[in-house]
Amino acid sequence: MIVQVTLGLVDGLNKLPMLQSIILDGCPVTSEGLRAIGSLCISLRELSLSKCLGVTDEALSFLVSKHKDLRKLDITCCRKITDGSIASIANSCTGLTSLKMESCTLVPQEAFVLIGQKCHYLEELDLTDNEIDDEGLNLLLFFENIYYHISCYTYVVSLQVLCPYLLVLGYPA
Repeated sequence: MIVQVTLGLVDGLNKLPMLQSIILDGCPVTSEGLRAIGSLCISLRELSLSKCLGVTDEALSFLVSKHKDLRKLDITCCRKITDGSIASIANSCTGLTSLKMESCTLVPQEAFVLIGQKCHYLEELDLTDNEIDDEGLNLLLFFENIYYHISCYTYVVSLQVLCPYLLVLGYPA
């Protein structure tokens, strides 16, 4: 059974003050539901919205602005988000250790610069199936951040030069 993430559902989560991780993979979400998560789930450290329909720049930006201590964020296949969301994530969640954003096709590669500039604790970054080329990798990886896992399989030569500490490289089957 797929549950729609609405204000009513999140209001119930508010009764769990120690809740640190919410996984909503594949659930349809409303802007009101995401805003409620931003306002009511005060201890949140991990959020997965992978393949959630209804995730918009406005709602996601509001949510991350309220959760500056977020450590893991999965927005895989959230196909409505743009560089606006990435700017909000990079500016609000500078302590992220994991950002999964596979198939976020409306995000231009220039937006990844903000991630490199602001998110210095990233250990995992998944950019699979995004429009990123050698120039985009250079923009992202020019900074002194050390990325331990990048699932971006198109430009391995750049990764060899720019990621000397890379431990895991994911390739699709």
